[in-house]
Amino acid sequence: MPRTLEELADMIAKRDNISFEEAMAAVRDTAAEMEDAFFTGSLTQAEDILRENLGLEPSYLDIFIF
Repeated sequence: MPRTLEELADMIAKRDNISFEEAMAAVRDTAAEMEDAFFTGSLTQAEDILRENLGLEPSYLDIFIF
């Protein structure tokens, strides 16, 4: 299980056969969207964003909590 956003981007790049830079951009965009959801207190929305944007289950949420 990745522990950092960079490790997550590397995993996604390999899974989706895209460049690390493309994966990192997707991770950063997702992090920004999730940050808004966290500040509004909507954990469910954050889980939905993670699933829709990156195709990841909620167990990856902790990587985005900073």
